[in-house]
Amino acid sequence: MAKYLRFLFSVTTLATASGAGLADAFEFALLGDNPYSSATYDKYIRMIDQVNAQTDIAWVIHLGDVKGGGDSCSDEEFNRRFDLNQRFQPPFLLTPGDNDWLDCKREGAGGFNEYERLAHFREIFYPTPGYSTGGNPMPVRQQSEDSEFSEFVENAMWQREGVVFATVHVVALTVAATDPQQLERRNAAATAWIEAAFARARQTDASGVFLAMQADPWIVWGLPALTRQACASCLDPRVSLEWLYPLLAEQSLAFGKPVVLAVGDTHIFRVDKPLYSSRRQLVENFTRVEGFGNPLVHWINVLVEPDESWVFSFRQQLLD
Repeated sequence: MAKYLRFLFSVTTLATASGAGLADAFEFALLGDNPYSSATYDKYIRMIDQVNAQTDIAWVIHLGDVKGGGDSCSDEEFNRRFDLNQRFQPPFLLTPGDNDWLDCKREGAGGFNEYERLAHFREIFYPTPGYSTGGNPMPVRQQSEDSEFSEFVENAMWQREGVVFATVHVVALTVAATDPQQLERRNAAATAWIEAAFARARQTDASGVFLAMQADPWIVWGLPALTRQACASCLDPRVSLEWLYPLLAEQSLAFGKPVVLAVGDTHIFRVDKPLYSSRRQLVENFTRVEGFGNPLVHWINVLVEPDESWVFSFRQQLLD
């Protein structure tokens, strides 16, 4: 309870500063879908060193898939990947990807029960309630503080300079869920957490909302009329994510200020505006940013300027 009260106090203080026009700009690192194999492991370490060398990085958000889908899901490999990412000196925040637990049922990954692996993944990667990991952990609010969703330690929320940030556990399914009730519960938790982030933003008059998840709702995207001519079904809601589109549209439109959804999944660096309302109108204040992914090992420097109308800017950081 004490940690939660401190979180609320910091939110109120920062929101007041933002409202007074005193919010400071800051930046953080966005990356994901790495490293998948030994071929990129050393380069990933060099990326960590590059991030650590930039002393102004407030935190690191990893968009999930800390390993390849066919890589081992053993305890040893989980610990190895955790230790690797603890090399980051700033606070480290991770939203799980499908490779991190869902694909552990693959024979090549060990043929595990995926839900047992998810429970163990949570134990390793979210060891301290109320805090991120990394070299300098920071306090966060976790959805697990709510008794209704007590297992969702991975869903975190925090606020800085009047901007609300949240990690949301959302992965896309390529085959039917082995446990439909687990899928429904995960989607219910994600829905509640997204709604909570926007509620916090409205309560504090936040200047922006930044959501981070693994699943990319828009694998193929382009001007709708032109895209549908080439592929009639390409813009249809992605299977298992049908619930997400109206939620994002409704919440973004009601908020009315800059909203960013950061995703991994398809490994294509892009910044665009793919969200349309039920009336097929572009949701102009919503932006999707997708991070680099295997085999590319690069990262994005996100500049946050709370007092500017755009709030978020994205600068690609390429490694040789």
